[in-house]
Amino acid sequence: MAFWLLQHNPARGICGSGDWTVRRYRELITVGDGVALRHSGRGGGVAAVGTITEGPHDGVITVDFARMFTGRPIPRDTLRADERFRDALVLRMAGGSNPFPLTPAQWQAVVDRVPPDSQPAATTVRGAAERAVAE
Repeated sequence: MAFWLLQHNPARGICGSGDWTVRRYRELITVGDGVALRHSGRGGGVAAVGTITEGPHDGVITVDFARMFTGRPIPRDTLRADERFRDALVLRMAGGSNPFPLTPAQWQAVVDRVPPDSQPAATTVRGAAERAVAE
C-alpha cells in the first residue's frame, strides 16, 4: 500500500471524490492506496482523506474521499512543524503536478490530525498506515 497527496486550488472550483488526472507515479498507484486532499493557497491545508478506488487508466484515477473536513483543514504550517511531515515533497515542490508521494510516517502525521468527527474513516486509514509501517 502506498500513500499519496493530491493538491487542488479551490479558486478553480469545488473538488472531491471522483476522477483525478495524475501525471506522475502512474506505475506505482494501486487501488486501495491512501489519499489526502490538500487545498493550496492562503488558508489551505489537508481537507480530506480517502482511498483510490480505480485506475490509473489513461492517466486518470478515481478517488473516494471518505471524510471531507473542508471547514477546518489541517493547516500547512501545522504539518510543516511536524518532524514526520516537514520534508514531504509537496512542501518542497508545491508547484509540482499530482500526485505527491507520502511516506507512511507522513501519512500518519496527516491522519493523526483528522478532526474528531471524522474519526471513523481515520481509524481505518490509521490501521492501513500502521500495517504499511510494519511491512
